[in-house]
Amino acid sequence: MAGKNFLTWGHHAVLAALTDAPTSVLELWLKEGPLSVDLARIETLSDTLGVTAQVVSLKTLARLSDGAVHQGVVLRRRMPEPLEFDNYLTKATTHATVPLLLVLDQIQDPQNFGACLRVADGAGVDAVLIPRDHSAPISGTVAKAASGALDSVPIITVANLARALDGLRGAGIWLVGAAHDGPITVYACDMTLPTALIVGSEAQGLRQLTRKKCDRLASIPMQGAVGSLNVSTATAIALFEARRQRM
Repeated sequence: MAGKNFLTWGHHAVLAALTDAPTSVLELWLKEGPLSVDLARIETLSDTLGVTAQVVSLKTLARLSDGAVHQGVVLRRRMPEPLEFDNYLTKATTHATVPLLLVLDQIQDPQNFGACLRVADGAGVDAVLIPRDHSAPISGTVAKAASGALDSVPIITVANLARALDGLRGAGIWLVGAAHDGPITVYACDMTLPTALIVGSEAQGLRQLTRKKCDRLASIPMQGAVGSLNVSTATAIALFEARRQRM
């Protein structure tokens, strides 16, 4: 991820980049005409960083954002700094806090990826781990859905997820897979232990190899006619249950 640039848009995503990752900011485009309070703040922050906002038409902003809801601002920025897997293991085994990691097993929808980052931030997750292949790349859509969490939650990218899961277990971290057919519920699963919550793709859930690596498979009890939840919603329920148990 490092070394590449991408475009992002929307108040929260741009403000977060300006405040939490100022060295990532490269170019800024603002809509012409009167500015809202948020856009005026963005302009002030960019000036402080030495980046002069380019005032352009709404048509230009729509082109830059590929027709997305840009809210009057588009930013070109560098990728967030990745967290190396070995560095995370070192921190997890030496810090006093109990590890809580989110693992995304081939989440390919950028909206879901961004929403999971936002949930991870809210639940106080240490980091989010993703496989390098068959995962949604970081993009403007991901950044907007993350609503600022792209720069507040460290992202670990690994070439081999199965090997990384073995590394987590070796560091004393329990692997909890979210699965609709899990024999216990997330409420009965002890997540006060060092835990990596693993959620699968939108279409297939956890891959078979990933399931086999899990110490526990936990489900969310459904009471209605619908058999499952959106992956970001399920992630939120499980992570905030872990946080509740740790309070």
